[in-house]
Amino acid sequence: MVGRAREHRALDGVRVDRVSADIHFAHTEHVNWVIYSGPDGVTLVDSGYAGQRVLLEASLGAVGVGPADVAAILITHGHADHLGGAAWLAEEFGTPVHAHPFELANVRRDILEQAGTGGVLRNAWRPGVVPWALAIVPLLNGRADLGVPSATAPPMRGERIDVPGQPRMRLVDGHTSGHAVFEFDDEGVLVVGDALVTRHRTSPLLGPQLLASMFHHDAGRARESAGAVGSSTARFVLPGHGEAWIGPASAAAEAALDAGAPW
Repeated sequence: MVGRAREHRALDGVRVDRVSADIHFAHTEHVNWVIYSGPDGVTLVDSGYAGQRVLLEASLGAVGVGPADVAAILITHGHADHLGGAAWLAEEFGTPVHAHPFELANVRRDILEQAGTGGVLRNAWRPGVVPWALAIVPLLNGRADLGVPSATAPPMRGERIDVPGQPRMRLVDGHTSGHAVFEFDDEGVLVVGDALVTRHRTSPLLGPQLLASMFHHDAGRARESAGAVGSSTARFVLPGHGEAWIGPASAAAEAALDAGAPW
């Protein structure tokens, strides 16, 4: 079921839902991020566009913390809509930024597996593409290639990442070469980035689905990885775009595969 948790705060431009004891889902029109704030500290998963810094700060404030309190940032994948706040926090506060080892080249901008101008122009005739592209240009702050040169692989403690919340990391490549999901077992929460989404401005579909092929480095592999999301036992699935999925991860994955991609 797509929806929101019972406890939420609607701020100007961002809504923050509390989905478990310590995890909050920050939802905006364009992209989402996740805040873990527990007794062991604060971890941010993804971070929005560079031009959404005010919304990022507001979402942290809604949870009762500030930018300097963030102990670590985990990045599902190195696209501009997930990296903007991380680049600022790393530069301003020295906040560690971590991604799957296979994704570090994208996050550091040694390579750029991201929909470019050419792909957008080739698909401009499709409904929703031009309005989406025009809406995100101001959010890029002129830096579609913005990266985090200091990003590293996450410190591990056994199978868990040694940051507040201690999630597990799993590779689900295809959208990018090193796209990962992060599972907070103790919270029953799976953060899936763009492995599947529940809404996107370039798609007429509602509910779990795959992003359009333009956005994937390897669309076939992205579909396989979306299916693999279903092996999680999580009861909340938090996507990079759209509403939270409340229910078994297996059901979200099945629905996404049934819906497929809009094109």
